Amino acid sequence: MQHVQKQCTIKKQNLKKRETLTKKILTVLLMVVYLLSASEIAFAADECPKCDGTGKLTVREPCPTCQGASALNPSVVLKRTLPGAMPSQTRIATSVSGVFHNEEIFGVYGVVTAQIKTPTETFTNVSSSATYFPPQEDVTVTLLIEGVEYKPYWSYSIRISRIENLDCSDCGGTGYLSSRITCPDCGGTGVLSGFAGGLGNFGGIGGAVIGIVAVGMVAVVSFVLIKRKRVTEESLRRLASFEFQEWVIKRLLASPSSQKDSYSGIDAYTSVGYPIQIRQEDDVGKRFIDSFAAAMARNKTRTGTMVAFSFGKDSFEGILKAKLNYRLEIKPLTIKELLAGRETTF
Repeated sequence: MQHVQKQCTIKKQNLKKRETLTKKILTVLLMVVYLLSASEIAFAADECPKCDGTGKLTVREPCPTCQGASALNPSVVLKRTLPGAMPSQTRIATSVSGVFHNEEIFGVYGVVTAQIKTPTETFTNVSSSATYFPPQEDVTVTLLIEGVEYKPYWSYSIRISRIENLDCSDCGGTGYLSSRITCPDCGGTGVLSGFAGGLGNFGGIGGAVIGIVAVGMVAVVSFVLIKRKRVTEESLRRLASFEFQEWVIKRLLASPSSQKDSYSGIDAYTSVGYPIQIRQEDDVGKRFIDSFAAAMARNKTRTGTMVAFSFGKDSFEGILKAKLNYRLEIKPLTIKELLAGRETTF
């Protein structure tokens, strides 16, 4: 009886060894098939001619802030016109005044022209120097027109005939922004692969089965590698601008803005409707803060968030200026804070 039990035990051990050996052999065979198929694919791969093997393309697009104009056209509006007679007995002249309002959050210079139309003549005077219009303030400009006596029924007008445009802070006055996008031909891989030809070398039905297994293994391994790939600041820097923007919007659980709002400098809105501007840059400075503050003012919102990799020292000067002068709350949010989970916006 003991002899029989011993033989059964030995048989079980041998069977277990054979099963283990079989599994090892199958594993090795599958690895060989995978390596062979991968090498066939690699050898059949050609460098993508469109992106020269980089996987990325550089494209120029019109600047969304100035829409390709390379300069900002500040808005200074006339609120009212005030004509008046000159209190002088030795001189015939009429004054024409205008109350102008600068709608921007930055000061601008402009040349003012006044005009009086009588039934027979038109009299004009242009300011000899540019007038300064402080941000979001009313300014009264008065011009004197010689040789015409004030009559209440004459036609009086005053306007800004020329305003000094400012170089767009977003594009630096070029009118265009360059961005890196994923090559559509190679999907960002940099190569155009001869995939089917590589697998065809196995031949026959058995080759097809092996090819399918190899492809399946490639897909599984790729999925595992992608799944385990950790998002870092460096990986986010390599994204195309629109991919980076999409990642930030999803991270903040925000909603993309309309095309019109995007052109004005607002890329997304929080769940409670506060604007967000996203910049794939380091050392974002005061000029970008001022630009975002202007977009917020046009959007009639008091609170907003700006996202960037880092902020320059002068950015906090712009944030403080927006708060003290215009009662705008701008929160700077870094990518490092987003990755750490400190993404709470206003």
